[in-house]
Amino acid sequence: MSVRSLLLGAAALVALAPAASASEYAGWYISGGGGANIHEEEELQFSTGVEGQQDFETGWVGLGALGYKHNGLRIELELAYRTNDMDDTFHQNPASTFAVDGDVTIFSQMVNLGFDIGLTDSMDLVLGIGIGGASVDTEMSFPGFPNTYDGDEYLFAYQAMAGLNVDLTDQLQLFGEYRYFATAQYDLPDQGVPGLYLNDWEPINHSGIIGLRYFFVPVAAPVMVETPAAPPAEPAMAKTYIVFFDFNKSNLTAEAQAVVAEASEAFKAGANVVLVVGHTDTVGSAGYNQKLSERRAASVKAEMVRLGVPSDVITTEGRGFSEPLVPTGPGVKEPQNRRAVIELQ
Repeated sequence: MSVRSLLLGAAALVALAPAASASEYAGWYISGGGGANIHEEEELQFSTGVEGQQDFETGWVGLGALGYKHNGLRIELELAYRTNDMDDTFHQNPASTFAVDGDVTIFSQMVNLGFDIGLTDSMDLVLGIGIGGASVDTEMSFPGFPNTYDGDEYLFAYQAMAGLNVDLTDQLQLFGEYRYFATAQYDLPDQGVPGLYLNDWEPINHSGIIGLRYFFVPVAAPVMVETPAAPPAEPAMAKTYIVFFDFNKSNLTAEAQAVVAEASEAFKAGANVVLVVGHTDTVGSAGYNQKLSERRAASVKAEMVRLGVPSDVITTEGRGFSEPLVPTGPGVKEPQNRRAVIELQ
């Protein structure tokens, strides 16, 4: 597969990815990480017409970025440093191997575009591409020759990436990524090694990276509303409690747990049956939101059972986005529509 095909394919996946992110992270962030990188072998050319190859040892990579995220889309400015020591040089016809001292270091400045696609409540699939520039420093010397290759070129650079994000806290993510990184070709002239030319070198790196991403603004806390029904004439009680959820999530926050605990205590004070109905906002498909509303109702039921309410008196339903608390058009993130309603009778 060509580099152009790889980048076009990554761009297409980013463009076609659904507008959903596992977490409601938004705003400015910083990130940092590191790992190992493999530099693909480079071709050598000799004045005799015979070719050879230069191999490289596994090196390391470190990077940092400043970025902004909105609706699952991230744009960031990234600085990265890669380095690889040179391994043996191979010469063909006659076949021979000889030692070489040297390394290639790459300092890149990239603009990256990434998309976080929700897999679970706390995990995203990450796809992305990046373009920019890189300073490539090549040093190479051979035993027995006094001179060395020593060149520093600034080149166009590009990369494609894929990986996973895992939410750790309301502001901190762990990420792991594979990156394909490459630059434009460059030449180094003859610098004292007879018959050897470095022509059309094109650094290509495969990197495995793990790191952390910190968002400056925490996830917005859900707004809780308790709406008691009008008291009946008879001693029998009827009460309504509303539990709110974060975007695209079904787990209970601390505030939501407090509402469920209050409803559970009210049940123990004299109610007979419980109905829990889950709802969503209008972002995403009807099928996806129906399942999300059912998961929200199930989360509330599980917490009430944990707090001592018998399971057989609780009925759950999911109604997707068909009954919004705040009427909106499609594709609108309305916090008050992301809810589960607890009815006590």
